Amino acid sequence: MSNSAQNEQPDAAVAASEAQPVDETTTAVAPVAEGEETADNMLKTTVQPDHKDFKKNRKYDPTTQPVSDDPAKIRAQVEFYFSDSNLPTDKFMWESTGGEENKPMPLKTICNFKRMRQFQPYTAVVTALRESTFLDVAGEEGAEVLTRKRPYVSSTDAQKARLNASVYAKGFGDEEPSTQFDIEAFFSNHGHVKHVKLRRTTEELFKGSVFVEFETVEEAEAFANLDPKPTWKGHDLLTMTKKAYLDEKNRQIKEGLLEPNTTRRPTFFEGKERGGSRGGRGRGRGGKDQNGKSDRRGDDQKSGGFKGGRGRGGRGRGGRGFRGGRGGGRDNRGRDEKKGEDTRNSTNDVQMPTIQSTNGKRAREDDGGQPPAKKVDTKTEAVAAQ
Repeated sequence: MSNSAQNEQPDAAVAASEAQPVDETTTAVAPVAEGEETADNMLKTTVQPDHKDFKKNRKYDPTTQPVSDDPAKIRAQVEFYFSDSNLPTDKFMWESTGGEENKPMPLKTICNFKRMRQFQPYTAVVTALRESTFLDVAGEEGAEVLTRKRPYVSSTDAQKARLNASVYAKGFGDEEPSTQFDIEAFFSNHGHVKHVKLRRTTEELFKGSVFVEFETVEEAEAFANLDPKPTWKGHDLLTMTKKAYLDEKNRQIKEGLLEPNTTRRPTFFEGKERGGSRGGRGRGRGGKDQNGKSDRRGDDQKSGGFKGGRGRGGRGRGGRGFRGGRGGGRDNRGRDEKKGEDTRNSTNDVQMPTIQSTNGKRAREDDGGQPPAKKVDTKTEAVAAQ
């Protein structure tokens, strides 16, 4: 259900996800700092970040999942990578398919995403996708390629619709290797989930909160208005619609009740990247990258790398690169992949789509952002990036 997923996307969870497009609001605002509302008896995050190697702060591990040939799960995951919820924010997928160009994508490349490796054998994946109502399968046996039946079309209205169908939830505690999957399963009990994005700090540490995109606005509102409120492992959860969360954050900033951060994670949306830190010394000459490594112009440069998770631009699934956009995800969202390599990580792998709601609601597939997609520097977008 997620983000090309996680940074599985790059590191499978990284990806995703983290590009927040325009959908959120129209007023530009700086990203907010931590210090969100709390609920009684709510799990808090206690892990301290590794400041030298941010990758170690991500605990997502798709190998925790058993090998499967379930056709419904296969379709849900692969369709997610190409979905409107993931494609525009997943740098690797966007560049590989050309976005609106809808260029063929080798199925074997998709199967090399970390989150896809649980689906075996390859022939089972091909068979499942031939039944997809969202994707077309073409090419010779063993060299199949995928395209969307209907190419992606950029739409501000669609971005707003995804925002309105999304919720915010906090109180999941520290991240474990299976957290992405566990949270996806939790939300699938409340409707059809298109995308689950684990929110992270600039150091890739899980904040204990998520953005979740449902199939419909009604499902999102029903979850946000549950009474009594849902719990996680016996602990309270703070829940609300994503729009309500963003509006409240911006109100607090405007009234001086919350201090905006001076940095923001890089994001990717529909082929454009918006960069990270706004303060401090730049990385242009002798600066340091997020892992503290030198990034001088004369240094060797790596190309095509995504860092992780829902695809962020600039990082390199999970996350999906879920992240530099995710680089960007997955969780999205995020990938540790480089073009030309045999093994690639979907940017939003970590946040992969859930298949079917246990309450009988129709299943369909997503990332995709997200998280939703919007790439304009809007106030909501800035907040969501955090």
